[in-house]
Amino acid sequence: MLKQLLLLMLMGGWFPSMAQDTDKRVAYIQKTGILIQDMEPSNEDFTDLLPLKSILKDTEIIGLGEQTHYDGSTFQAKTRLIKFLHQELGYSVIAFESGFYDCYKAWQETQNGKPALDAARKAIYPFWISAETEELFRYIDRQKNTDHPLLMAGIDCKFSGVYSAESLSHDFQEYLESIQAEALKDSLQWVKFDASLRKAIKISDYHTKLSTQDTLLLHKTFSGILQEITTRVSQGTGSPQDLFWQQFCRNALVEVTRKFSSGQERDRQMAQNLNFLQGELYKGRKTMVWAASSHLMYGGENIDSEFYRRNLRLGDYLKNTYADRYYNIGFTGYEGKIGRLLFFPLIKVKKHKKNSIEYALGQTQQPFLFLDLNRQDLPDWLQAQLIARPFGYRELGMKLPKIMDGLFYTRKIFERQALRTAPGKK
Repeated sequence: MLKQLLLLMLMGGWFPSMAQDTDKRVAYIQKTGILIQDMEPSNEDFTDLLPLKSILKDTEIIGLGEQTHYDGSTFQAKTRLIKFLHQELGYSVIAFESGFYDCYKAWQETQNGKPALDAARKAIYPFWISAETEELFRYIDRQKNTDHPLLMAGIDCKFSGVYSAESLSHDFQEYLESIQAEALKDSLQWVKFDASLRKAIKISDYHTKLSTQDTLLLHKTFSGILQEITTRVSQGTGSPQDLFWQQFCRNALVEVTRKFSSGQERDRQMAQNLNFLQGELYKGRKTMVWAASSHLMYGGENIDSEFYRRNLRLGDYLKNTYADRYYNIGFTGYEGKIGRLLFFPLIKVKKHKKNSIEYALGQTQQPFLFLDLNRQDLPDWLQAQLIARPFGYRELGMKLPKIMDGLFYTRKIFERQALRTAPGKK
């Protein structure tokens, strides 16, 4: 009887209609959302993106997130956005969630004539080498000898790329020889250090920990080298090369010890690396950050997740330092599949709860939309707890304007397409 009564009350309009709520949400999105025509990376007619100029004009760092590291639709969108930001808003550094040394080496190699795509293959994580990002690296090549090049950089303390395994030991020793570093004077000890460093590089992307002996040796040696370089810099004799290797040592100290820590030292160090790029190595330049949304978000207390509530992320440090000069763009989608295990997709996005941002966005029937979450006229429903899928396409309750500044929506999501190595190359 009670169920029947409640049903009659709902049919009679005793409770607010969800359909009416959806209509209001869709109306707001259609009124204030930026309609984007397409995200084909080669399209440089930025007429549809021009409304973003007034939104982003006072920013210095823009976070370009992604729900998963295999989302081709988001890779495609980010590639076109990067070209727009470079041409229309003066952004000139693209910093990847990849090795600090590896990406520095990649940019050096690119400047010296190596195709950016080939350099990137040896620096950034392989899932970002795809058909959807190929145009980005071709674009870097086209711009590198202009008055406004697009520089590659890395912010991760990990030894993420092939360059670390192939070149790091040699380049580091060559630099230390140029400053006549104390660490090289004991050749036997240096051989032991070099062997331990190579072990650290090999297991950087795995949960395996270095032995206590290797960890102590690396920590002691890197600490001594860091102190020596810091003295050079403080005396006013430091060069850009000194500054780079000084920051590298700070990264190495975090990397060789972070697996023994329960905190999120990696995110803190990524923030320190961005501060270094902004304030030292590429001072005066504006930076775009290509990373997972789970790193770029901030305000984890506004997410129904114990992990985000307990751990500061890269975005928290950036927001604390740069405030409104940091603008974090999250991404989401309405329908599609990514990945496959046997006959089943690993991620299948199809149905959405009616109290989700994706449901409201989907009702617009638009292929691409951008919502500025910093607007002064945000309605109550958008400031309240909503279901959203910006992290791995998992449904989570969150207050979107408290964790990101803008939301990019793609109706159709699809998996990245691997970019095969050209014949004759390794």
